[in-house]
Amino acid sequence: MTIRKEFESSLVLMLSGVVFLLYDIKYPMDQWANPGPGVFPLMVGAVWVILTAWQLVQSFGKPGSPGSEKKGRVDIRSVRESLQRSRGEFKALLMIAVFIIYLLMIKWVGFFISNFFFVITSSRLLGAKDWGRPVALSTGINLFCYFLFEIWLKLSFPRGFLF
Repeated sequence: MTIRKEFESSLVLMLSGVVFLLYDIKYPMDQWANPGPGVFPLMVGAVWVILTAWQLVQSFGKPGSPGSEKKGRVDIRSVRESLQRSRGEFKALLMIAVFIIYLLMIKWVGFFISNFFFVITSSRLLGAKDWGRPVALSTGINLFCYFLFEIWLKLSFPRGFLF
């Protein structure tokens, strides 16, 4: 059985949209005249789920979709072969691992240092050929965040023990 990327990605996105909506329940909605902090995430989550549902419906209409394949057993071997055929899945899994490491690093080394390395690493994973542009992008993002949040809005990021 071949696994359709459109079908899989829409299922994963729909699941994450539903989790997003379930997490949004804890924020108050208040009234429409004076909306609370839960209204905007509710609208974003609803649009997210609607768009992924549309993507899921469209994936069934394409030739070779999961509904049009002959029924067969799904085994580990077919999933492994599908992952070995494309390096894109490996890069996606590596990007998820980098993101988790980034989230853990924020607590210990602070936002700016972890963000600097995260942007460089993710830029390289996404196909940047040299080091100059990712370093410049990372520096620009950190400066933008610093001036916007620390200087102008007077909000602080996690510092960590290094910064």
